[in-house]
Amino acid sequence: MRCLIVIGTRPEAIKLVPILLALRSSTLIEPFVVTTGQHRDLVDPVLALAGVTPDADLAIGQPGQTINDVCVATIKGIDQLLVNFRGGPERRSRPRMGTSTNVSERQFPGFVVVHGDTTSAFAAGLASIQARLPVIHLEAGLRTGNRNSPFPEELNRTLLSCIASLHLSPTSENRDSLVAEGIDPDTIFVTGNTGVDALKWASSLDLPWPDPRLEGLDDGREIVVVTAHRRENWGTGLQGIAEAVRRLATARPDVTFVLPMHPNPRVRAYLQPPLDELPNVILTDALDYVTFARLLKIAKLAISDSGGIQEEGPSVGTPVLVTRDTTERAEGVIAGTLKMVGTNPDVIEAEALALLNDPEAYARMQGAMNPFGDGFAAERIVQAFEHLIFNGPAPQQFGAAFNRESVLKDAGYAFESNEAILAGDRAS
Repeated sequence: MRCLIVIGTRPEAIKLVPILLALRSSTLIEPFVVTTGQHRDLVDPVLALAGVTPDADLAIGQPGQTINDVCVATIKGIDQLLVNFRGGPERRSRPRMGTSTNVSERQFPGFVVVHGDTTSAFAAGLASIQARLPVIHLEAGLRTGNRNSPFPEELNRTLLSCIASLHLSPTSENRDSLVAEGIDPDTIFVTGNTGVDALKWASSLDLPWPDPRLEGLDDGREIVVVTAHRRENWGTGLQGIAEAVRRLATARPDVTFVLPMHPNPRVRAYLQPPLDELPNVILTDALDYVTFARLLKIAKLAISDSGGIQEEGPSVGTPVLVTRDTTERAEGVIAGTLKMVGTNPDVIEAEALALLNDPEAYARMQGAMNPFGDGFAAERIVQAFEHLIFNGPAPQQFGAAFNRESVLKDAGYAFESNEAILAGDRAS
């Protein structure tokens, strides 16, 4: 049976590659890879490293697109693709579940897989469900509880939960968030995060540094990786992050700060002027995923507003200071692998220097247990597909079948970092 896998952005490509690789071992399900064409220069190299050639490109990317432009173009593109599969707008050829495994050239897919919280993922899900095509949502249940932060991601993923028939949640906390919203628990499967799988794959590749200024970073020097691009940080947020990096680079000239810059010129306009002339700050173009994974692995610390890096850093033992006011990955904060610092340069500077200057504080954060996955999420997910469609063996979920934090909170405990403390026992 054919399934559509829709990819819009580089983070989606990174986290879907492990599933595409795992599907090569499946004799039951054939992926049909659809790229939206938003960021070809970032998406195509990731897929090429995995030997994946897209089967269709919606070619929606246009200069100066708004969120609504992306949404409309994606819906139209997916709808036309499904019309092509049918052989016309009125013809239906939807497969029956649990029957033939043969895939004809024009066979209508059995289901569609979308990832995460992008506008294109939401739009692809909406177009699919309106064509009566079941939607499977990968990385379901991440929530900040504030639909304006991050925007539009929190809104997109919440709406996708209303659309999807199967919710693949990375952690038990994500599952609990869905249940609290009224999602049927029987439609949720806890998988672990495919971002951890992707790091395992990327770390097995040996590629040269693409920028000569990065050569020699493996010599044991201390490195801090910085990324900044989130829409809600545009303006004073990005200015605060850049100011913090400027102060840190001045205070610790022995540390190399590497900032791969997002291609958006508005983002670069905030970051480049205050940092361009500092001798121990390297501003690079956006790095390919394998190079960035290598950089993150050798870094002492990451300062980032990225969602993916919140999972990737702990997976390679690199603490992450999160330059946001909210996170949908609270498990990392509770476990101690992440620390929320916002965009105030005073806070970022103080927290970063505490880790760079205090070996004991650094060791505590680096040694915290990674709550996000074990590297086998993709195998579980493919087994879930085969169980769903062909009633194959049922997969085993990632982690415990109960949420430790939920149980302890119900028993009257509160959390300070990764420690559970009974109410009334806190030091005054």
